[in-house]
Amino acid sequence: MYYFDLVAMPMSFRGYGEYRVRKVENTWEWYNAVTNTTMATLSPLSLNYPVGRHKWNLQVPVCGQKGGQRMLTLSPCVPGEFTCDDGSCIAFSKRCDLKFDCIDKTDESFCDIVNFPGDYRSRLPPRPASDEALPIAVAVSMDTLNIDTTTMLLSVSYNLRMTWLDNRLTYNNLKPLTRLNTVSQEQVAQLWRPQLGFINTDDIQQTKVDEDAVTTVFRQHPVYTPNLADPYEVEIYRGDTNPLSTTRKYSTIYTCNFDLVLYPFDIQECYLRLQIISASSEYLVFNVNDSAVEYLGQKFLVEYGIGKINLKESDGGQYGEVQVQVELIRRYGFAMLNIYIPSVTLLTISYVTLYFRPTIFEVRVMTALTSQLVLATLFTQVSTSLPKTSYFKMVDIWLLFCILLIFFIIIFHTIIDLHLDYGDTSFTSGPPFQKISSGSTGVTRVSPINGKEGETKNYKEIFKHSFLSNTVKFYIILSKSTIFAVFLLFNAIYWGTLAKDSGLVYYY
Repeated sequence: MYYFDLVAMPMSFRGYGEYRVRKVENTWEWYNAVTNTTMATLSPLSLNYPVGRHKWNLQVPVCGQKGGQRMLTLSPCVPGEFTCDDGSCIAFSKRCDLKFDCIDKTDESFCDIVNFPGDYRSRLPPRPASDEALPIAVAVSMDTLNIDTTTMLLSVSYNLRMTWLDNRLTYNNLKPLTRLNTVSQEQVAQLWRPQLGFINTDDIQQTKVDEDAVTTVFRQHPVYTPNLADPYEVEIYRGDTNPLSTTRKYSTIYTCNFDLVLYPFDIQECYLRLQIISASSEYLVFNVNDSAVEYLGQKFLVEYGIGKINLKESDGGQYGEVQVQVELIRRYGFAMLNIYIPSVTLLTISYVTLYFRPTIFEVRVMTALTSQLVLATLFTQVSTSLPKTSYFKMVDIWLLFCILLIFFIIIFHTIIDLHLDYGDTSFTSGPPFQKISSGSTGVTRVSPINGKEGETKNYKEIFKHSFLSNTVKFYIILSKSTIFAVFLLFNAIYWGTLAKDSGLVYYY
């Protein structure tokens, strides 16, 4: 009985049932034509017709409404259109779309989305019809990551979205575009919302609902029921099929436990632990299937590259918990340029001293010692730039190996020098000479021992046979071959170990 047609003479509106709307002098009257009872009146009226949305004075209780002023709508619009207060019509999709379409701007009035029942309690979580725990989906969208290896802290800037169903609620006029279904702050304050705690942080942190949080309703099911008793022409959507969602941006510092055994070719895993603290897992659980995580920032950071990012459910005991796993692959270019290449260069210089002439012991030893001191300084600098650990890291093993190898080079130099036969202590760098005569002019003539004046001998051969005994030759050959073989064997084991389960040969 809510359809009326227009009667021209005199101008009136005739319903399909017992009701009529007619003009009596300056007043429009809604009356019952069967009982001849006036139901409501509209006065004074500046227009010549009552079409549109107006306040009527209800005189007889009807449809559960008591007497008094009530807003009633007499609409000329067809289904799918919205009636402005002045009686003009616009497409219903333009209702509450954040811009004025009615001339009187009434299409942006009364745009509250959520309908709260009288027994609604914002402190109690909703219970599904199956009486099971309410599933909550989370979506984490990370914008930036920053890792501090020394303090083992992960700084993350991310958007966190929580989505759930509340079957106690109904929603008005949902739009396909989700941003148009934003719930006002006044209604958000009356809603029940899940609360998550960030577990592995230095301080107590949890989700917040403030002016930075945006709560919206997803229109997943387009089925609705028109509320004909509402003068503002409302489409009602169910709360058990259209989820609520709240989104807010956070900047949080999470603690990580790094395993630096393979440093600087290590792969670290850091976790963002999110736990439901609103209620126990008997009432609230995570919906991992509908949850998601993504990283939108740079793939390569200063010290790390971002690997796989996953979200998995964790056993949080009494409360539901999920973990966002962030894989960090260390970029070892800095270590290669500042640790490995300089150390190999110093090791090569020390090894080359084994090819120096055996008689220049001071030069050989000082070159090797200088290389060892530089390596010791490099080892100290690397140790101070990393967390203090009770275990050896791969970079420690490399530098200690280089230091020990140079130490054995010095030992070989000492052994070779001990087995050298220098003969006469005054003999240093060439075959001995004998003084012959000295004239008054101060000129001294010399001649080789056991040789005649003017006779030339191969002094290299004399040096070779006088100093390099078979024992010395053996130690020289042994030092060169041993140091080289140990270096090759160590590198085969060292880099072979790193080739497995490390960031040296990581494939994305």
